Amino acid sequence: MPSIKNSVNPVTLIILFFLGCTFFYCKPEDEIFDFKYSNGLEFSADTILFDTVFTGIGSTTKRFKVYNPSKQALKISNIQLAGGASSSYKIYVNGIETIQSEGVGLLGKDSLLVLVEVFIDPQNKNSPYLVNDSILFETNGVSQNIKLIAWGQDANYLGNVVLPCNSQWTNERPYMIYSSILIDTLCQLSIEQGTKIFAGKDAYIYVKGKIVADGIPEERIVFQNQRLDPSYENIPGQWGGIVLLEGSHDNYLNFTTIRNAVFGIRLGSPDQDTIPDIIMKNMIIENMSNAGILAFTSDLYAENVLINNCIDFNAANIAGGNYTYKQCTFANYGFNFIRQNPSFYITDNVILDNGSKIIEQINVAIKNSIIDGNMEDELFFNLEGNAQYTFSFTNSIFKTTITDLDTLGNILNKDPKFINPSRYNYRLDTLSTAKDMGIFVGVAFDLDGNPRDDRPDIGAYERIE
Repeated sequence: MPSIKNSVNPVTLIILFFLGCTFFYCKPEDEIFDFKYSNGLEFSADTILFDTVFTGIGSTTKRFKVYNPSKQALKISNIQLAGGASSSYKIYVNGIETIQSEGVGLLGKDSLLVLVEVFIDPQNKNSPYLVNDSILFETNGVSQNIKLIAWGQDANYLGNVVLPCNSQWTNERPYMIYSSILIDTLCQLSIEQGTKIFAGKDAYIYVKGKIVADGIPEERIVFQNQRLDPSYENIPGQWGGIVLLEGSHDNYLNFTTIRNAVFGIRLGSPDQDTIPDIIMKNMIIENMSNAGILAFTSDLYAENVLINNCIDFNAANIAGGNYTYKQCTFANYGFNFIRQNPSFYITDNVILDNGSKIIEQINVAIKNSIIDGNMEDELFFNLEGNAQYTFSFTNSIFKTTITDLDTLGNILNKDPKFINPSRYNYRLDTLSTAKDMGIFVGVAFDLDGNPRDDRPDIGAYERIE
């Protein structure tokens, strides 16, 4: 009689082995639940912090990871938003919005992604207020939590509206422009020092009348994008900008900052006089996806104006007009984008969409100013219209190949030596070429409000030793 050993086929033994594993739950170690593990979960962050969030709008999405440090699988018995249905926060576990999830399995050494958003209802308060909550985790009897912190900010909300004549904006709480607004003909918008204006995507401020924004060094007026998360801090083109339409005049901006728009100032108000349609003093314009100043056949006066980091032009004076710049800094180095256009562009003509051309006389004065960047020619002229022109460029620093500008105290192709342009610091370093090389042009204080001496520095900032 044959033995059992000799009668069993090896293939049968293999099949029986795998069947045994199936019946007796043979699993990889990372799939076997450990119900005694007591060291808890690990997290990529212990606090989820939102910057100031405007009420009624909602935040960007934050995320964090939940890690299983064990070699074996863990059963997270409970993931819960502590504030429940009344919370201002929303959480997403495995891509699903939830208030509470139970019995969530996590393989050994694996991770779980949790998304968090916050939407804060208005509370009619001027100052920002704290809105907090937490996410609770319980695993094998071990309780852990992730803190959720945000600051809510109520605002004055405006959009798709013509402002009442003689409107006044105060600094008690910010203004949120969620869609474009218009200042009508013969009307004025007055903005108090320290006022903050935030704008959403594609929102413009159109001006047929005039805008008067009069800040002080300690309380600048600020126009910028609505998203305040660090990742949005310096991104161009997040809102439209300020557009001064035909007929707009007597505009005045002082100690005002415009950031992260398409245009800082877009000016198109042709007339028969040379009186400035806008006076700009002590301004900072930066991170424009088009131009800091784009002016067509208009009249403009600027002093102590810093324009930097604009994708197309820092300033463009097009199809004629009258423009004066004193103690200004135009700097463009393309830290976050590829540049194709000069920092400063001057032309006596423009071709319209219908193919017709506007050609007008152009007059430009640049005194005690810096035009610099990472291109060979940062000051460019297009005078193909053959219109009359008057240029007065004195005691300025130009990055240019136009050697004829090497006169009247101008300095060509010398590094102005800003302290740190990549961090938006365009004040002058100790060894700056601009030091003491200007002449007095009637601008007694610099962009910071510091007094200039009798040998002023070139540019918007006076070097204070």
